Amino acid sequence: MNFLSHLRPKGREASLGIILVLTMGVTGIINPRFLTGDGTRDLLSSTSIVALMAIGIAPVVIMRHIDLSISSTVGLSAWMVANLCAHHKNFSWWQCFVIAGLIGVAVGALNGILVAGLRLPALVVTLGTLYIVRGLVYVISNSVDYNAQEMPPSLLAIGHHVFLGLFPLTFILVLIMMLITAWFMKYRKPGRDCYAIGSNPPAADLVGIKVFRRTFLAYVFSGFMAGIAGVFYLIRFAQVDSTAFYGQELAVVAAVVIGGVTIAGGSGTTVGAVIGALLVQTIQGALAALGVDAFWKSAINGLLLIIAIWADRILARKSENALLAQRIKERA
Repeated sequence: MNFLSHLRPKGREASLGIILVLTMGVTGIINPRFLTGDGTRDLLSSTSIVALMAIGIAPVVIMRHIDLSISSTVGLSAWMVANLCAHHKNFSWWQCFVIAGLIGVAVGALNGILVAGLRLPALVVTLGTLYIVRGLVYVISNSVDYNAQEMPPSLLAIGHHVFLGLFPLTFILVLIMMLITAWFMKYRKPGRDCYAIGSNPPAADLVGIKVFRRTFLAYVFSGFMAGIAGVFYLIRFAQVDSTAFYGQELAVVAAVVIGGVTIAGGSGTTVGAVIGALLVQTIQGALAALGVDAFWKSAINGLLLIIAIWADRILARKSENALLAQRIKERA
């Protein structure tokens, strides 16, 4: 019961929920088809991919790092799974998830070794692996793409499962993963250590927190979730080529930061990250429903990211001022 109360929307999450409802309401008035059953299912299905990646990257950002290689990892895992399915007709859905997860873990482990082990800047490292992984996809794909005919029917069938006529199975799986990760970050020592590291990395090292292990595993988790998101991509689109999910890092980072996971580290939840992903995808869907040019979709993502960072900075200053005033009052 205590854990459930922790997950109830409050503060940043509650504000995002209100903005989300208003956005959907206004768009639905202008374009009634946006809020139809098909429209809602499509929105939640597309959100599943971004939300799953947002859950994966949240611990990394909480620890004051970043992972820009996630969308390239989605493309690599999606193409590799489709390629293996095309050459092995007896593949089942669970094998697709295992293979994609292992591919993601490999990329995440590489990032973790470079960032946590060699202590290289996360921004530079993951920008480099972004291009390395994307280049690898181009080389191994050799301009070959795959569609539904090469994929296991059991995998594609997952995309047809809908609960209560509105909630795709993929979105339900995202919610389950969100709850598990939120519980782990809140109540398990490795999860709490992530917040301690993000709040003050040198102090965390001094008090004996295993900074290398926590950082390394956070990147492995991020890579794993990106790999699984590659399977979600196949479930949703039933096709893949070398450009799969190209350039979508900004949408994921924006979702996480908008959801309250601060770039400065030390705060945020996966619940907020998922709400942020839903808001970002709702705005993207609203722009498409209103016939807005594709350029403005990326521009608005960038604007939302800047606004979220600015809001976090304002809140941080208020907290610092309140703490300083309290200390002055205690000394007086």
